[in-house]
Amino acid sequence: PSDETVKEVIGFSKMALEKIDKDRSEGLWSNVTKLCRECLKKQEPVLADTNLYQLKFLSLASEVLSYLQQFEEAAGYARKMVEGYQKLYHHNNAQLGMALMRAGVTHWHAGLIEPGHAMICQANGILLVTHGPTHPITKDIEAMRCQTEMELRMFKENEFLYYQMREAALKNQKMHVMAEPTGEYIKELFHRKK
Repeated sequence: PSDETVKEVIGFSKMALEKIDKDRSEGLWSNVTKLCRECLKKQEPVLADTNLYQLKFLSLASEVLSYLQQFEEAAGYARKMVEGYQKLYHHNNAQLGMALMRAGVTHWHAGLIEPGHAMICQANGILLVTHGPTHPITKDIEAMRCQTEMELRMFKENEFLYYQMREAALKNQKMHVMAEPTGEYIKELFHRKK
């Protein structure tokens, strides 16, 4: 893109950040998400994925959409943000570790357990180096790693049951699992076409 186009997009990004700060302080979350989406749409064809303005808007979009419990869209922005950070930061950078943790949790909440667990494991490895094993954040992420590992194992064993249990947990309901059909009853369930 031309220098003029880059200047225009950066100017728009600066203006949008000022509006977002005002809207955030007033709790106007729909305005914040709208501005983030608009800005990212303008930035994508012009700015590199490591541009600090683009990373800032990806982070803001992910944060606000998570707050609004729109986890799938938030996870997409969080993934792009992490990909940008991975190009900028050393592989054992605390900022990268924290971004991976946040993105992993967002993916986990979106029901994307496999990438969520992978990101949480990466974050755990980084934060063990940068913060040490006794730091409260490291202890928290280790607990998340164990939980996501258990859920990932359940997901791989029975995907349907995993999603059923997840829905029940999200709705704070008891889980109802029917007994597995056996004997003559199962023969009546399935009929062959004649």
